[in-house]
Parts: sequence; C-alpha cells; structure tokens
Amino acid sequence: MLGGHSFIGGCQQTRSTYRTNPTGFTRTTRPIMEARSFLTPSPAPDPERTSNLDTQHFGCLTIKHFPAWAISLIRHHDSVKPLIVQEENHIIAVNRAAAMVGLERGMTAARAMSLCPEAALYVRDPVAEFSAWEYVLERMNRITPFMESDSPRLWFAADTEEVRMTARFLGASIGFGPHRSTAWLASIQAGAGQVLSVDEDEVDGFQDNFPVAFLEEADFGYECIEGLEMLGCATLGTARAMSERHLKLAWDDEGTHLHRLIHPEDATAISLFRPAPVIRKHFTLFTPCYDAPYVIPIVHRLVQKTHEKLKSNIVGQVRVVLHLEGHPPEHAARVLTHPTARLDALIRFAERLTEDMFTELMQSKGRVGIEKVEVILAGLLTGDMIQMSLFDRKRRQVKEAVSKVHRRFPRSLKRSMVREGAHFHEDRYSYVVWE
Repeated sequence: MLGGHSFIGGCQQTRSTYRTNPTGFTRTTRPIMEARSFLTPSPAPDPERTSNLDTQHFGCLTIKHFPAWAISLIRHHDSVKPLIVQEENHIIAVNRAAAMVGLERGMTAARAMSLCPEAALYVRDPVAEFSAWEYVLERMNRITPFMESDSPRLWFAADTEEVRMTARFLGASIGFGPHRSTAWLASIQAGAGQVLSVDEDEVDGFQDNFPVAFLEEADFGYECIEGLEMLGCATLGTARAMSERHLKLAWDDEGTHLHRLIHPEDATAISLFRPAPVIRKHFTLFTPCYDAPYVIPIVHRLVQKTHEKLKSNIVGQVRVVLHLEGHPPEHAARVLTHPTARLDALIRFAERLTEDMFTELMQSKGRVGIEKVEVILAGLLTGDMIQMSLFDRKRRQVKEAVSKVHRRFPRSLKRSMVREGAHFHEDRYSYVVWE
C-alpha cells in the first residue's frame, strides 16, 4: 500500500481450502506492521464441518507501505535498519524497523530525521515502484494464471501452500474471504508475510474484532475513523447498526464505502492474467550443461539478441530462467536501481544473476544439468515515465523557491496538496493559496 493508499482491482470466487486454525483465530498485540489477528470462540473441528472447507473464496494480496517496500527491494536495504520515504515534505511510508522506533506516516521528514538520525531517507520514486510491482506480478504469475492487479493490490486464485510461501518471500499480507471486501480487510489484518482466512460463518465475528483504527490502511480518513470512535464504534462490527443513509450523511462517499465493507455483496470474477509486455529470448542445449563457464556465453548472446528488440524502451528488470534436468525451472530477477537501456549494464546484471543461480544450485541440488536458458527484459518503461519521476524531483526544488517568495508576497502564490489514493498521476495534486 502507498503508506496506506491502495487501489482496487478485480476479483474472482474460486474453489480453495483456505482455513484458519481449527482452534480459532489467535490474537497478538504487536507493534505496527507486525501480524495482527483476533480471537473468536470456535468449537473443536468435527467431520461434518470439514466438508465445508471447499468453499468459494476471494484472495487479496496487499503490500503495506509499498513505496518503502519497493525501495528496500531495489536498494537491497537491510530490513533491520530504519527506512522512510518522503513525498513533498512529509513521510508517506516507513519500513517495520522505522515503525518500531516511533516513526510514522504524516510527520515531516525533518522531524523524522531528528527522532531517528540513522534512518535511511529516500524520495519517493514512481519508476522504482512500477518496476517493483512488475516483479511481484511475475512472482505470483508462477503459481496462478488467474489474477487481476492494480498496484499495489492483487486479487488471485492459487494453491494454499504456494500462497503461503509467496507471502513469506514477498513480505506481503494476504487475506481470504467469501467476499471481496472481507478478503481485503483480512489482508489488512494480517501481518507482513502472513495469510489470514475468514470463512463465511465467521464474517460477523471477524468484523466484531476488526479495530476501526485499522481502516486507516484501507484509505479511510482521520475524520471518519475518529467519528466512529466517538460514536462508540471501536470495532467494525459495532457499526453494522448504522444504515447507509446515516453513514453517507456523516462522511459522504467514505460512509457509503464503509457500508459496503460491512455489508459485502461481491460476485465479480477474476479474468485470466495478461502479463505486461516483455522481450524474451531462449536457447535450448542439445545436451545438458553442468558448469557456469559454458552457460555464461549463452546468456551474453541472449541479452544481445533481446537488446536488439528493445527499440526506445528502457528496462526496469532483468530475469534469467534456467530449465533444469529433472527439476522445476529456477528463476532469478534483478530490479534495477536505475532503469537503463545500456547493453553492457544489462549483460553484467544477467551474467551476475546466472553466476548466483549456479552457486545456489550447487548448495541446494548439487551438480545438475541445464537444458534450456531463457533471458527476459521486463519492467519496460517509456521516456515519459522517466521524465515524470524527474519532474517530481524538480518540482520540490521549485516549491522551496516559491515558499521564499511567499514570505515577501503573502497569499499571492498557491501550493499543492497531495490527494492520497488518486488513481492517475494528474489527479494527485490540488492547489490552494499559501497560508
């Protein structure tokens, strides 16, 4: 999520066996961005109830504080060190280590750095986020062809254990439920790397134990959350007594959206996933190859052939796939810190990925044969997206100069306000007179 912002995509009801622990949900009180679950009484499992496990569920994957997660991935940031992401003059995302020391969204960058001078401060980079989300989609597409995405949320259908492994690998929060909104709330309730499932007969209990404060991560404003708490609605379930008319009069569109969360009626479907455009080349060996020095020249040549098809695009991600003899394919990907179209850089990244893969293969599987080598240039960007990122950086410098002018000529200039959760870049800003 963008700090707490999120976008809604499609969904599908699918047959699955996602279940909570038979003894019920467990509640743990932990710092922000850790696993958060709840307790509802549940009888011991019985054979009659087991037949209801194959029910239709929605799956929702959410990456909390997505800008911070994306920069951590690209910069190979150590997760035990605080990291904060700045847009304009305020913090919009933090990693878990930063949250543990009291840093949070909304505070100014200057205050955050004064509270934690050792924190790594980055300016938000939309290009990096684009490349990082393409990495997530590629990872999920390995385990399911059914998913719909609108960064940074993903609706999908996949096997239970594969989903759990992917959640741990990506550090994503995944929720399952009989309704789209229930799955979304479950993914918010789950911690990073955790999977939380809610059955149809447990929806009311789930809402009764879902703290209203967590609605901030579902893009609800402070006024709506504070208003619910002032009315005595500490959990989502206690707001069920309020009608849609009451909620809309109190909080306009947010009230209508809240009513739909409490009374879900989802029936839309997930379509077959259509991967983003990539440039792909492969080479099949006549006999299996067992040593890296023989595979590296093949990778080198494949990168050259893919680069010839690049045209005016810029690469944000390099992938290498090794098809093994008697084993599933091995994948490796590198999200580039700075997207590039330079051939020498792409060759260097691909060769390094291949060498690392051979090292891991020797440690995990021993000496295995390579039957096919595949090189993919992904996360393709146009010049417009690169310019957009540069414009954002330049705009911050202009704003600092304008603020100085405003001190001499008050109320003659306007400043921008960021609209959180806007789907399109041009809708993200509104302008008001400097106060």
